Amino acid sequence: MRLWQFGRLNGNSIRIDKEIGEPLGLVDGSQVFSTMFRYEEGGTSSHEIILSTFGPENYRQLFDLTIYMIDRPGACAQASKFLADRNVDILNSDSLSMISGVAMVWKMLVDLSYFGEPADLKAEFDAAKKRSSSSLDLIDALILEESHIADRYTLGATAGSKRIQTKKIKRKARTPSQIQKGNYQIPKEFMSELGDVKDGQPFMMVGDMESYVLSITLLDPSLQLMSISLVVPDKPGAINQVAEALGRSSANIIMLHTKVLNYYESMSLEIVADVSQCTVSMDELRARIEVALSAFKTPSEVKQFRPIVL
Repeated sequence: MRLWQFGRLNGNSIRIDKEIGEPLGLVDGSQVFSTMFRYEEGGTSSHEIILSTFGPENYRQLFDLTIYMIDRPGACAQASKFLADRNVDILNSDSLSMISGVAMVWKMLVDLSYFGEPADLKAEFDAAKKRSSSSLDLIDALILEESHIADRYTLGATAGSKRIQTKKIKRKARTPSQIQKGNYQIPKEFMSELGDVKDGQPFMMVGDMESYVLSITLLDPSLQLMSISLVVPDKPGAINQVAEALGRSSANIIMLHTKVLNYYESMSLEIVADVSQCTVSMDELRARIEVALSAFKTPSEVKQFRPIVL
């Protein structure tokens, strides 16, 4: 899922549009927990602010639950009643009929804070199935696994890296803030850590749907962002040809998103690149990409090549 946006800082305020905020629960009135990390590598440092609607204490009781059901009327009702009777709170979830009329899968993130130990939930389900309870006759299996969504919030973006040093910036106050009129206010401690930040400085937001967090990083004011949209062959090396054409021209890729359109034939490729240090004109850069893709027999197309105006 493509979930990124760019904007400009208004004092200490960051605008979060519905397009990126709603999938993550970051809407007006929602409580927001925030954490900050400083990353260092080779004498260069940068900061990241992470926003989440789940408080740090809640992460301990969040689990991934998958329920396999028979695709019949009442299956979802049986599953939800089993959980409701045990005070298990369903959070983000997707229910999908995998084999129409036969099988359905319901994947969800659940909060066990009001229930207890996860092993007990599985034990109660197994016991009910052994009794051949009619209340679960449409439920085939239940799988409960520890959720790792806390890793992104508590460890940062580069956990495990041997080259990049990560430091978490501590806050005195751990109380959540609120999204108001689509805006998030950066806490004073974070603004102090950021140092010489100017009003109107560009920033980048990236939504992480696996961890349900929003990553915010401030960008160098000298950046020149270019949005590039292509249709490329769905062949090994096609993406590399585009990346090398940009790299040879000193255009730095900031974002990249791919999606197969026709398997083994074509795929969409969306790129956001910083061209402030580019060694050629934008017309020449576009031409280099087109030449690089011409090595493939499958047709390709540079559909969009325009600057991003913040």
